Amino acid sequence: MAQGRIAGIWSGHRPAVVTSACFLAAAGLGLVTAHYGGTRDFEPMGFATASRTLNQIMAVVMTSIALILPLTSNLYTPRLVKLYVSHPLIVGGLSVFIVGNLLVMALHFFPAGHPFARFGIWAVASIYLVVLAGILPYLFGISRFLRPSYFMPMLTRKGLRSLEELAQGRGLEANKDNLFEIVDVVTNVALTGMARGDRQLVLLALKSLHAILTGIIGYTGLETGAWRASRPWFVPGLAKEGQDYLTREQAWPEAYVLAQTLKVAEMATRRQHELLSELAGQLVDTARLACDVGVDPVIELHVMSLNTLMRDALDERDLRRFQNLSYHYRLLIGTLQRSPERMHDAARHLLHYARLASRQGLTFAFETVVYDLGELVLSLGGAQEEGAVELIQAWAGPVWQECITQDGGPRKAGWRAILRTHWEARSRGLKEVSEAIYWRFLTDEAIHREQLEMLLEDNRELHYEFNDRLMRFAHLSPPAVAEAQAFLEQW
Repeated sequence: MAQGRIAGIWSGHRPAVVTSACFLAAAGLGLVTAHYGGTRDFEPMGFATASRTLNQIMAVVMTSIALILPLTSNLYTPRLVKLYVSHPLIVGGLSVFIVGNLLVMALHFFPAGHPFARFGIWAVASIYLVVLAGILPYLFGISRFLRPSYFMPMLTRKGLRSLEELAQGRGLEANKDNLFEIVDVVTNVALTGMARGDRQLVLLALKSLHAILTGIIGYTGLETGAWRASRPWFVPGLAKEGQDYLTREQAWPEAYVLAQTLKVAEMATRRQHELLSELAGQLVDTARLACDVGVDPVIELHVMSLNTLMRDALDERDLRRFQNLSYHYRLLIGTLQRSPERMHDAARHLLHYARLASRQGLTFAFETVVYDLGELVLSLGGAQEEGAVELIQAWAGPVWQECITQDGGPRKAGWRAILRTHWEARSRGLKEVSEAIYWRFLTDEAIHREQLEMLLEDNRELHYEFNDRLMRFAHLSPPAVAEAQAFLEQW
């Protein structure tokens, strides 16, 4: 383990170590040259050698840049060219070559004894050594632009820097245009990655969009809202009424990023479920931030975004995608617990898509939501037991009641969701939740015992198939099993 850690450290710092070694070697050579020689020894032939070397190395660098620029733009998006040519590494390196060549040319116009000639020769000699020492690390540095893991964080930082400038009221139009152009660039990169099946590239792009959306929501407030009141940006095709609403509520920046994110999601196929999982998780995170900030229109936009993903999953009849989104929808509802009205409204949306799935023949999708309601009750009960009881009375209870009156899979799912939620609540000390379920469903002790025995007979922890959930829906934890067995031993 220690050897692996040392190897990882060496691998991460290898470019810096090589660069330092090159410059130390150049510095040592320079000290030896200064000790044993002088500018007069450099003038006859060393000056011409330095001039030719600088020209040749500059030609190599320019050729490398000319190759990397079109290759990067063709692979990802042409807008990366602006980021590339304005990068400090490119600008700084070319500046060194230009200054060196200017000094070489200028020295031809000064006599050998002139003070500037002596200074210029020392400067050219220093640049010569620096270029020789730095050429390999420099070529390595500019070649890194071909890697998305290098330029995607750069794009993100540039966008967040523009957002910070906007929040401080500086350069409204210029910084706003730059911010949303970067959003467009990241979206194009994500769409390119989708078309090529490059999952890592798409994940990097989604991470970048998530960081920008998080920054936009984080800067919400009256003191930073001047840029929101200026000229808005909208995705093409948005109706005039929608534009008016977003402008009035000043929620158009979040809507723009969310729309671009959903555009990426539209390209996802059945072979790219992990991308949608990452996207849905990011939506839950930014929805939680919007709840903390207290911006209701942005919260509503997040609920609408997950609704769109649920609808797409149903249109594709993709059960795996629906199960994944149901899990994240459950997490989203949990983030809305400080706003009971909005939380109940989101639960109603989830049940709506569950019933649509049932009507389309995706019975297991409906059963997934039946189990997820139980998980939602348990997670909510740990923070706000009264709200969990209200959720049982308003949504979970009626659905469970509907299931146990049917036959087959829905009946089994309904009883198992009821029993798991009840006994897990008892084992966690959620007395109000467990009693609410007991008095509504479990007062008939014979039926209670019969269903509980069947549940404990098949109390497997892991699912039978390897899927996104991994764990079985109806699994009882060891404390819940102990409580249930103690109950059965009484009869």
